[in-house]
Amino acid sequence: MECLCSLFSLFCDFGLSVGTTVTLPPVLFFDRAMQTVLDSGGKFFMVEGMPPVGCCPLAKLLTPQSEKDEMGSSLSINRAVMAHNELLQKTLDDYRIKHGAEVTISYTDYFKAYKTITRNLSGFWFSDGSRACCGVGGGILNCNLHNLCGMAGTTVCGIPDNHVQWDGFHLKVAMHKEITRLFLHEGFCKPSFYDIISGQRNLRT
Repeated sequence: MECLCSLFSLFCDFGLSVGTTVTLPPVLFFDRAMQTVLDSGGKFFMVEGMPPVGCCPLAKLLTPQSEKDEMGSSLSINRAVMAHNELLQKTLDDYRIKHGAEVTISYTDYFKAYKTITRNLSGFWFSDGSRACCGVGGGILNCNLHNLCGMAGTTVCGIPDNHVQWDGFHLKVAMHKEITRLFLHEGFCKPSFYDIISGQRNLRT
């Protein structure tokens, strides 16, 4: 499952950040891919950090109450996400120093954008940030690990666009649209998307 695979990757980076020996953590894979694109002539990059995976219904479902934050999200998973994002940003800084003005590398803060929306749901036209729109079981999560969206007995909520979560693993399209708007227009992408486009235009002139 997409969410579970992401969790393994995150804890690899979390372990590296606190001093354990980890072979080929995800940021290292990214590092190699980034170098390949640079070697091929790449000049402009938008690199996305990871969202707070510990806030998805599946993570909340599997996390003991004692290990949750004030919003019911998994503390350990989100700490791993933050460690991953910190390592990623350090890697980007290294590339900026190495290549200087030759390349433009922008970091998009998915974690911050997600939290900004879920802390002010009504301000972004959402009414539910926790329950899976498609699922079974009701309650505050509407998520059952053994009976996922599309299986017998699951149902879809009445107004899907009011929900942040789709099925316990994926966000709704409406949430992706709001996150993208924050990336492109509200300062959650640094350098800004406008700066990247301007740089591309200047390169062509």
